[in-house]
Amino acid sequence: MGKIGFITVRYGLDVTGGAEFHCRMLAERIAGQYDVEVLTTTVKDYTTFIPEVKEGTYELNGVKIRRFDNNPFNRTYYEQLQKKSKKASKIRRLIYRLNLSNIIFPIFPIWNYQKDVEYKLMKNYGFYSDNLLNYLKEHKDEYDALIFITYENALTQLGDFIAPEKTILIPTAHLESMLFRSINSHLFTKVGYIAFNTDTERKMCQKIFQHKLAPNDVVSVGVDITSASKEEIEKVKDHFPKQYLLFCGRIVEGKLNNFLDYFLAFKNKYNTDLKLVLTGDLFMPKVEHPDIIYTGFVTESEKTALIMNSFAVVNPSIYESLSLIALEALSLGKMVIANKKCNVMIEHEAKSNGALICYKSENNLHKILLEHIENPSLMEEKGRAGIKYVSENYQWDVIIDKLLAVIEKFKLKRL
Repeated sequence: MGKIGFITVRYGLDVTGGAEFHCRMLAERIAGQYDVEVLTTTVKDYTTFIPEVKEGTYELNGVKIRRFDNNPFNRTYYEQLQKKSKKASKIRRLIYRLNLSNIIFPIFPIWNYQKDVEYKLMKNYGFYSDNLLNYLKEHKDEYDALIFITYENALTQLGDFIAPEKTILIPTAHLESMLFRSINSHLFTKVGYIAFNTDTERKMCQKIFQHKLAPNDVVSVGVDITSASKEEIEKVKDHFPKQYLLFCGRIVEGKLNNFLDYFLAFKNKYNTDLKLVLTGDLFMPKVEHPDIIYTGFVTESEKTALIMNSFAVVNPSIYESLSLIALEALSLGKMVIANKKCNVMIEHEAKSNGALICYKSENNLHKILLEHIENPSLMEEKGRAGIKYVSENYQWDVIIDKLLAVIEKFKLKRL
């Protein structure tokens, strides 16, 4: 049996975040066919970067976890480096915004401007771990493939070049300034393979990295639903409102954008029983309001019960490469309301026959909510469309076969 290493900044049952869950689902699915290890840090809180778990080897659901302490984090110095390293990404993003990518980037696909300061920034990031990367350098020959989750973190940026010929990058990229750093013109062009989540993500990266983009395809991820017990379902029915919108994930301004304001404006304007339930860790000031309910961390089965009993699931983020929570909700027959500023959500909206619907403004969100509150049959129609969309496009056997085929090609090349 061969060995595969997943590298991710956080890992565990109690870690919230789409990319981290994505990693865990893949690792556990492949564990039956390969010896799977996850190399990660001892950090849980991505705002403080304080180690919360001991270094060492653990096991979870058939997957070996190797945890390494991160380097001490100096926030002041990191922010100084951030300011110094912005010029290259600003220039590259301006080229993209002016629609000059197909003219300039084919001629200059690899950029070295500010590369050194960008790598220095990575080495001073909170998740950076000399211990982890040194272990990987010493043991790289033991692995048939190394799978790095998310492009922007320090472990990926500095770990992908340890054994690029057998490295698979799952970038989970979206249109943001970090994507335009010079170091990404090296990362996205030198790894062995890139597994994208959506056509939107792939086309965006093709436009930025042009003909130098590493071999790639849309691989995506399947949907795992943890069944809720009868007791959990009854508990939700007894303790939560009859009609609520549900948000799941890190409760942070970057994920919610203006949704809280939009929702409260809706409540002030219209007389409805609709509430908003927020699950996950809180990383922003708490908005105290009788129509907003915070649950804190919930288990996967509790999350399932909450989705099943919800009016709709919301994802107001403009930075998504897939949105697992959206797929989970759709697979359970629930409508998803998302932000039209996110291109990936626009793709889901088009392909799901409207089971996921995007709002483009506050008034538009209010219109969507009213229309569906007043038309229960419309909700049932959206529910059926969502189940069909996920079942036809996100099947685990197809996804795992794609990934394993890439790994087998890596092995053949080394013979």
